[in-house]
Amino acid sequence: MKTFFIISISLLLCVPFEAIAQDTRRLIRQASRELNRFNLDPTTNMENLQEARDLITEALNTEEGQNEFRAWQTQGEIHNASLVFQMTLIQMGELEAFQDPNEAMIASRAFQNSLELADRRHEFRDALDGLTETAGHLGFIGNTYINNQQFAEAFTPLNEVYVIHNLLLENDRDPIFEDDAELYNHVYVMGITALQAGQRESAEEYLKMLYEKRYEEPRVYTTLFELFIGEDEEKALDFLEAGKEVDPENIDILYAEINYFIQQDDYEQLQEKLTIAIEKDPDNHTLYNVLGNVFMNLMSDAMDEGDSLATEEHFETALEYLNTATELEPDFFEPYYTIGSMYFNRGAVLTQKMNDLGMSREEQALYDELNKKSMEYFSTALPYFQKSESLEPNDATTLMALREVYARKQDFDMVQEFADRLQRLEAGEKIEQPYFEMD
Repeated sequence: MKTFFIISISLLLCVPFEAIAQDTRRLIRQASRELNRFNLDPTTNMENLQEARDLITEALNTEEGQNEFRAWQTQGEIHNASLVFQMTLIQMGELEAFQDPNEAMIASRAFQNSLELADRRHEFRDALDGLTETAGHLGFIGNTYINNQQFAEAFTPLNEVYVIHNLLLENDRDPIFEDDAELYNHVYVMGITALQAGQRESAEEYLKMLYEKRYEEPRVYTTLFELFIGEDEEKALDFLEAGKEVDPENIDILYAEINYFIQQDDYEQLQEKLTIAIEKDPDNHTLYNVLGNVFMNLMSDAMDEGDSLATEEHFETALEYLNTATELEPDFFEPYYTIGSMYFNRGAVLTQKMNDLGMSREEQALYDELNKKSMEYFSTALPYFQKSESLEPNDATTLMALREVYARKQDFDMVQEFADRLQRLEAGEKIEQPYFEMD
């Protein structure tokens, strides 16, 4: 009797488990049937698709379902069928985009789970076929995001396409990308969109992969340069040098070098690089402005060293480049302000000399001469500051410059005008209208 009792209890314990397993398989079969009904006429059988989703979700909420190949495979097939139908509507112009972009990701993960559980040849085949189809949907979603300038959102679906590509290769199936050109282009897009999505580690991984392959896209090297310049200057410059090897004439790489030398205040290198850049891009007003600023800084250095000849030469060269910038782009704020500041500073230097003079007749005569010359410089600077104010009425440095010029000219009404504007700006107010309206 004792043995019989133990066996009976064991049988009772097994019954619930078997019943649950049978119920799970029943749910999977029902979900598959509902999917088949939907596929017969998707337009009128949408309720069957929803029923299939509900049934397979219920099955996958059990431990038995999660360990069942057919459960995951059916879930992937349900979502792919939904995506195919939506794609048809999109192509017919009846739907703008997939109703749930995450649906393709759900399908992909379902097929990946079914692939892990597959142990028969046809199961491997079905899971890989499902993944191949899903990759097409993911690519469509990723490209739609890119076309809509939603680069951060594009990363996840495009990255999933890459995951599927590698899974197909591992299982001796035709990959998503037919050749290296297609693959590297996709990796490049993933790297750039990863940055937009805040996925720095992924961005580095993909861009470095292309760097190792010496992929012929300059932005690979300029982006890596920008990523590393603040933390590993040597490595950053190595990336830039690799880019120059790949495409020695590329202007984007040249611009990256220029920005680097600007930060380093390396005027000698800047002269060389900017001159080359202007030869390549002669209508780029920004280049002339930057080169003008280089010579303005050289002028200041020469002035501090007391080299009057070099000061004058650099002044004239700076003026030439800055004027060219305004000719190419008449509404370009920066060169107007810079030219104004160059003349103003010349006047300020003379004012300082005036303050150091004594009261002798000769010194007073020199004072009058310097005063006249300084006022000429201030008067020359004024229209440039007026122009810059007309373009950027909220630029504090321009407002201060105008206040100072009018103070030198003893026009105190105008001094008060720009002092008031500065005060409003400092209080957080945005000045809507410039004081000067200039063509």
